[in-house]
Amino acid sequence: MEILRNNILFAALNEQQFSRVLSGSRKIQLKEGELLFQQQQQASFFYFLQIGSIKLFRLSVDGAEKVIEIIAPGQTFAEAVMFMSGHAYPVNAQALSHSELIQVDMNVFRKILAESPQTCLNILGKMSQKLHGMVQEIEQLTLQNAKMRLIQFLLRMIPPESEVPYSIRWNTPKTVLASRLSIRPETFSRVLQQLSQEGMIKVDKKSITILDIHGLKTY
Repeated sequence: MEILRNNILFAALNEQQFSRVLSGSRKIQLKEGELLFQQQQQASFFYFLQIGSIKLFRLSVDGAEKVIEIIAPGQTFAEAVMFMSGHAYPVNAQALSHSELIQVDMNVFRKILAESPQTCLNILGKMSQKLHGMVQEIEQLTLQNAKMRLIQFLLRMIPPESEVPYSIRWNTPKTVLASRLSIRPETFSRVLQQLSQEGMIKVDKKSITILDIHGLKTY
């Protein structure tokens, strides 16, 4: 479980605190399509994803699904519930593929924070950085058109200093990705086709090869 050390949430802990977190953690596995937790379910744990993909979504009164976030390996999720009144999950979590996670006891983590104001400040600083990124994403979803959103999504998946051609592969269905970007599935496919015709990318089933990073950035 030392992989947790590289995550911003756990990097702020000292060795003793980290050992206590490990004592309240365990590894779990989910099959494709299996629910991890449901909206309004009482929350006792938050999670770190090692392998796979997790969809966070809400259901409207009429049963329509809205994807809130797609969790990738190396990310934590549901940690904010520790600080919410009622401690209930605000979304549903479902595995999009075979997934392996580390389940962390919220009570153990809360006790550590209650004992150390400095640790709280360290974690607040890390979480503020994450919040800033999410605010920027909300601005993008509000102000940018479908093509811009998809281009931003692709660019975020490309590591710095990467050379072209660069291939991106995902196991997430296009309908889920479209929902995440607030784009209709047919629009998602049409934009991919447009970018392909413009020579920016090459689409092959569940993989996309980036042919012109500079061209995408000029948008």
